Amino acid sequence: MRPVVIALGLLLAGCIATPKPFEHDSGNDEPFRPKRDKIEVAIAPPANMPDKMAERVATALAIELQSYDIVAAVQPTAAPLKVAGAMSTRDAEFGTGIEIEIEWYVLGKGRGLEGPAISKTVVQSRDFLEANDRLVSRIAQQAAPRIATLMGKPPVYEARAPGQIAAGVNAPTPGSPEPSPAQAAAAAGSTAPPPAAGMQTPPTNQRAIKVMVAPIEGAPSDGNRQLFGGMRRALGSSKIVVMDSPGADTFVVTGRVKLTAIDDRSGQLELTWVLKDPSGKEIGKVDQSNPVPLAATRGSWAGFGDIVAQAAVEGILELLEKSLGKPR
Repeated sequence: MRPVVIALGLLLAGCIATPKPFEHDSGNDEPFRPKRDKIEVAIAPPANMPDKMAERVATALAIELQSYDIVAAVQPTAAPLKVAGAMSTRDAEFGTGIEIEIEWYVLGKGRGLEGPAISKTVVQSRDFLEANDRLVSRIAQQAAPRIATLMGKPPVYEARAPGQIAAGVNAPTPGSPEPSPAQAAAAAGSTAPPPAAGMQTPPTNQRAIKVMVAPIEGAPSDGNRQLFGGMRRALGSSKIVVMDSPGADTFVVTGRVKLTAIDDRSGQLELTWVLKDPSGKEIGKVDQSNPVPLAATRGSWAGFGDIVAQAAVEGILELLEKSLGKPR
């Protein structure tokens, strides 16, 4: 046994680092190492916004908050505070485009829910449909100072995005429409390069589809309200402009719920969604029918309303595209 023990001892000795003359002791570097900023807040992608656009807005907002000495990151990063928002859209005043309104909230353990802080961004329909970088940047610029104020760090100067700081351009004021290409060129001065030969301006006649969701009827408990909100969110996530009131160019979605008992424990849940054109003419229906536990329908429909609406929205979109003559 002794030769084995000796061999094992030699093997272990070979694994231990031996001190070397003038070797640097890295343990003494701790006071001189750069400090790692602790993440203060996690940004959630805004609700009711198309998924990819929402993720980009959350990322841009996290960067923009650095202007207010706030260290932010996008969820699911762990942080003591969370920022969440919900988007709604409507016609802008004086026919200048679409107004994107986002209600922002700050949530944190021990401090409850604070807000809303409301940011408004007016854009052209084309920019909203494309969800381009310019729009994402403007939303973040206009939201950041309001969120910073909710967090107790009100701005003492007008925030500007890193790219705009380099260019020396101030952030546009909330609610102001995008300048036209001619105005932008004039503001840039004579040093602005002329448009490249053959370059065409994107068409401006592309119009967003506007839909209003009418109050839902027939559901027990809070089902009407949850289905109403769920359909609005489902449409908004599909780049539909969700309106709060009817208009000359606004489609309307109505919903009716019917619950029929099958036995003491279960029932047949039937939903009928109807799409009407701006004149009130019915375009088509989307029917849903499923057996459900009766006990579940008497409780809150939170979450369930979103699932049902998400399953129905594909049919609504098909009816819209059929009505507008746009193939999917």
